[in-house]
Amino acid sequence: MARPKDDTAESQRKKYEHHKKANGTLNYYLEQGNWIGAYVIAYSLLEDRLRAMYVVVKRDVENAEIIKDEINAPLARIVGYLKKNSYLSKELAKQLQKANMFRNTLLHDAMWQVDVIKEQHVMDVKVLKNEIAKVVEQLKKKVKGR
Repeated sequence: MARPKDDTAESQRKKYEHHKKANGTLNYYLEQGNWIGAYVIAYSLLEDRLRAMYVVVKRDVENAEIIKDEINAPLARIVGYLKKNSYLSKELAKQLQKANMFRNTLLHDAMWQVDVIKEQHVMDVKVLKNEIAKVVEQLKKKVKGR
């Protein structure tokens, strides 16, 4: 099932259920020591939070129309936009860009060396995901407080 794109109460409930299931699977993979599976899910959750942040910024903070291609833009471009416009700190943007490049290296290396992905790689992505979630919540509160 595709992720809902709007903000209706039903869509919000579905998004919550998707995230709950993804986080449950992430925790299951961590318990099993399935670092590849955990890493892929953790990174997907991080990407989702960044794209959600981009939507909140463009639509709710800047009151701009969002073009579908913008949301599907490479993650580096989204992070660059958020940094350039001061929605992300330079340090957090740098960590995200580094994580993005590292993801490509890790996943390609995993084709030849399955155990290249370690628990710490998953935990690093989870930390970034949680940081972005905090920033998104702050932006949403700011928009509601207007």
